[in-house]
This record gives sequence, C-alpha cells and structure tokens, in this order.
Amino acid sequence: MNRSRLIGHLFAFVTIAIWSTAFVGNKVLLAYLTPIEIMTDRFVLAYGALLVIYPRWQLPRSWRDEFFFFVLGALGIFVYFLFENFALKYTQAINVGLFMGAIPLFTAILAHFIIDDEHFSRKLLIGFILAMTGMGMILFEGHRFELRFRGDMLALLGAITFALYSALLKRAPAGYHTIEITRRSFFYGLVLMLLYCLIEGTPLQFAPLTHPVVWGNLLYLGLLSSGLAFLLYQQGIERIGSIAASNYIYLVPLLTAITGVLVLDEQITPMMVAAGGLILLGLYVAQRK
Repeated sequence: MNRSRLIGHLFAFVTIAIWSTAFVGNKVLLAYLTPIEIMTDRFVLAYGALLVIYPRWQLPRSWRDEFFFFVLGALGIFVYFLFENFALKYTQAINVGLFMGAIPLFTAILAHFIIDDEHFSRKLLIGFILAMTGMGMILFEGHRFELRFRGDMLALLGAITFALYSALLKRAPAGYHTIEITRRSFFYGLVLMLLYCLIEGTPLQFAPLTHPVVWGNLLYLGLLSSGLAFLLYQQGIERIGSIAASNYIYLVPLLTAITGVLVLDEQITPMMVAAGGLILLGLYVAQRK
C-alpha cells in the first residue's frame, strides 16, 4: 500500500471515530436544544473555523460547479443531519448507528452507477454481511433492543442520503481547494437550515448556550465532528475512493458502544466483544485486496 492510500485510510478511520462519539454529544444536547438548533449552531461554528483556517475565496468557474456545491450542502449537510438529529430524538443512538452501518452498501450501489472506477464486488458483499451480523448482535442484545419505527425510518433515510453524498464527493469539480469545497457545501447547508427555521417559525434560543455542557458539546460537534472530520473524510475519499472510505462506517456501532461505556457508564458484555470482532472482520474482508 502506497503512502497516499495509507494516509487516506487513516483519515477515514479518524473521521469515523469522531462521528461515532458525536452521537453521544448529540443525545446530550437534545435535552437543551431542538434538532434544528443543534444543526445550525454546530455548522455556524464549523463554517467560522474553516473561514479562519482558509480565508481565501475562489470564484466559481461555472454555475454548474456552484450548483454541485449546493447539492452537496443540501444532501450531506442539511438533509442528512436533519434526518440524523430527529432520528436521535425518537430512537436510541445504537439504532441510528446500525443504519449508519448500511451506508457502505448504499454507497457501493450508488457509486456503481455514478462513478466509472467504483464497482460492487463479492468481497464487499461478504464484508457487509459479516459486519451487519455484528451490528445486529449489538442492536438486538437483550435490554438494548427497542424498536421505534419513526426514528429508525429517519435513520435509514439519513443513511441513504449520506451514501449519495459520499458517492457524489468523488465527482466534485476539479480546481477547487478541499476546504473551499467543504466550506461552500456548509454555506448552502446553513442557508437551508435558516430557511427551515423561518418557515417553521422556530426562533433560535441563546439561553441554553450558557450551560457548559451545551457549549462544550457544541464546540466538539462544530469544530471536530463537522469541521475537521468533513475535511478528513473528503481527503480520504480522494485517496482511496468513496466505497473504501465509507467501509469504515462499519465501526460506528462498536465505537458508539465504547463511547457509551466511557461516558454513560454502560457495561461491556461478551456479546458486544463478539459483535465487535465480526465488525472488524467484515471491514477487513471488504478492504482486502
């Protein structure tokens, strides 16, 4: 494996590790803020951070390029996080994690039609089955099982949306800096969030921001989960492709469970250990050359 691909795999893993722990932060914030408020606050922080890191502006080369950035923002920023945040409101974080695990399969199917050099393979299917078996073991383990249809359906729709976003990222217009692409998609996502607030008549609250637990989680979600992680994920896709990068999403249920143990004082069971082994095995099979 060459150095560029190794870095791509590292970026993808770090991204998924950050996103997995973000579920807990989101769940905590839902006690103080609405889903749309969490989305808006975190992406205002993320956009500001990217503006500081890369203050340069690039004029769009064509309206087609700018429309592409709008589509990325609408799918990967607005629609996906709307589905995810409302899903976390109605169902367990582990349920959302399970459907996040289906993203690699959705990405592979969509990339097969969208990207010329991405193909669905037998190894990917076998890896997906192994990983889904492991995630199912985590989901259906005794007291953890709780089916909330509304939240689960929102999580499934979010997984499909993010898979489409991942596949489209590979087709991003050439000649733009990575931060510029991410920042423009954030901009259009924020515009749609503010329009949503205006249409719904939802005023943004500022009083909860005085609580340390609120602004602490928002800083983590905004600067790391939304800012840094999106840059790393895009860099990972450019180096190893959308299918290989999204395969790391298999780790989401396992990492989310570990975060729950550390933050929420949950217990690790033998079933969780076995499930984690299957998830890692599925990831290995799917990535193996």
